[in-house]
Amino acid sequence: MLTKMQDIVLSYPKLRERIHNREEPKKEQEKALKNLDEIRADFSPAAIKSFQRFLDTTMHKLYDSINFDDTHADIKSLLKDNCVVLVPNHQSHADYLAINYLFYKTYKVPLYVAGGVNLDIFPIGKLFRKSGCFFIRRSFANDVTYKLTLEAYLYYLLKMGRPIEFFFEGGRSRTGKLLPPRYGLYGMLLDAHRALSQERKTPLLFIPVSIVHEYVPEQKSLAKELGGAKKKKESTGQLLGLFKLFAYQFGSIHMRLGKPVEVQAEVLSEIEEGEELKKYTQDLAFKCFREVGRGMMVTPTSLLAMVLLDEPSGAMLWQDIFTKAQAILDYCEKFNVPKTENLNHEKSGESLERAMDILIGNGKVDVIGRESHGSLYYSIREESRTEILYFKNTIVHHFLIPAIIGDAWINLFSGQINDVKDLKEFFLFQRRSLKYEFYLPTVKEFFYGTLKVVSDCIGRRVGTLEDLMNLGHKELYAIASTVGLFNRALTYIMEAYLVAGRAIYTLSQKYPDGFKIDDYNKMVKELHEEERKLGRLIRYPESYSIPLTKTALKYYSHSGTVENSLGTIKVTRTEDFEKIYKRIEKNLNDLMTISIRAVKH
Repeated sequence: MLTKMQDIVLSYPKLRERIHNREEPKKEQEKALKNLDEIRADFSPAAIKSFQRFLDTTMHKLYDSINFDDTHADIKSLLKDNCVVLVPNHQSHADYLAINYLFYKTYKVPLYVAGGVNLDIFPIGKLFRKSGCFFIRRSFANDVTYKLTLEAYLYYLLKMGRPIEFFFEGGRSRTGKLLPPRYGLYGMLLDAHRALSQERKTPLLFIPVSIVHEYVPEQKSLAKELGGAKKKKESTGQLLGLFKLFAYQFGSIHMRLGKPVEVQAEVLSEIEEGEELKKYTQDLAFKCFREVGRGMMVTPTSLLAMVLLDEPSGAMLWQDIFTKAQAILDYCEKFNVPKTENLNHEKSGESLERAMDILIGNGKVDVIGRESHGSLYYSIREESRTEILYFKNTIVHHFLIPAIIGDAWINLFSGQINDVKDLKEFFLFQRRSLKYEFYLPTVKEFFYGTLKVVSDCIGRRVGTLEDLMNLGHKELYAIASTVGLFNRALTYIMEAYLVAGRAIYTLSQKYPDGFKIDDYNKMVKELHEEERKLGRLIRYPESYSIPLTKTALKYYSHSGTVENSLGTIKVTRTEDFEKIYKRIEKNLNDLMTISIRAVKH
């Protein structure tokens, strides 16, 4: 079998040509075969069956359940006539185990999973390899032979009809938000499939997979990295430690297959190498990315995270938590936001209670008061808020439009929006401020979504933005009652951008010719701590993190008012820059002074 694999890999046209054209073809071939040994999976039916029996016991001690929704993709049928590639998001090292485990258990077919070479450590690396994992170096841009060997191995897997999987983000998300796709493996798979198409016309299907954890084993270390701690290098002890976490409760893992994105051999063969193929690859990657985003399910934990984190006081009665959670679930029903099965109406109460028990048991939520006195409050511990934000971030992109409509309502109420021009400009300003946090709908989709939400709120069709300016007081209140749920959903981002703006402004006054990134990072942290103590506008601990500090700088740089060149930051248009961050400050101030509470049931 190994000889057959080697023969097919060496027959891959681009690798064969590379070997043939070298001064010492034999030495180049030996190098390619050595690369293949480093990369390839060593699948063993006996090993994966033993591994499955082990996981049958272990996984169900760690998790309440592992749920697999394949209603959008009939894998058994698809595998018969297509080359199949699964592209999931990545939240935890447990993803490797959960996907392989369920895929093999459900279909009795091994899944060949691309893993970082950092996971190829004794003894877990051998176990992964035996289960279908193949390993890839983190960087190999300058090693042409390695790249072509990897491409040739993908060609081998496609030719043999093996289902492949790779995590399109390139690594685990530290924030819970989806990371933009990496194009490397997409491009290699397209090249490999082009070569295969010379032999047979088999469609290539990319199947998006949305993974959500109700609790992530590595949660604490991920939160520390957001605050600036260095990423710990994977080690045997660290990975085996995932199996020693029986003192914790992790709820459930939910995996949902999205609609397949098809690459037809005929279409691919007509695309020219170079910029055209590059654009095609990027478009393909983002199609998969958007489908994964659409499939990210609201879980009991992410729902509780959204409710509790959006409450500035932090402490809430259970009835208030449950009422707001149900209102968000009603919104999900109306606008086709996916949610886990255990959040269906008849199960939601029990599921939310179970999720709260997990958060309390894992030391993330405090229970305040006495049940016998009828005043039991729940509050996320301040030091755990960044950890819990992770779960809110997995779903908050579903609620961007109602959150921005809520902000617009406040600006209408305060007199900041007076006509359609003001309204459009406000929506575009808010959309720009989120550009570096989420992959957003187009402007056209954004306005269409806005009209759809408003129409539902008032019970009649609103066809244009002009119609929004002619709504009556009762209709405006009806909108506020619905979207007010989401008014604070994005406040932590606004706080981060305000602090970043003040840091840049303060430093620019001191250093008009420019200052260093390190000065900026230090100033943001100091100002955030100071402002939090004052409690005037900056109230959320989670509004400070390294990723938010970076994206805020990107936002100001791309506004055209700040220049960031070779690590030196300089304000180029002081007056315009000040207007931008002062506007964010006013929006935050309005959110605090105008309290809208959703009472809709």
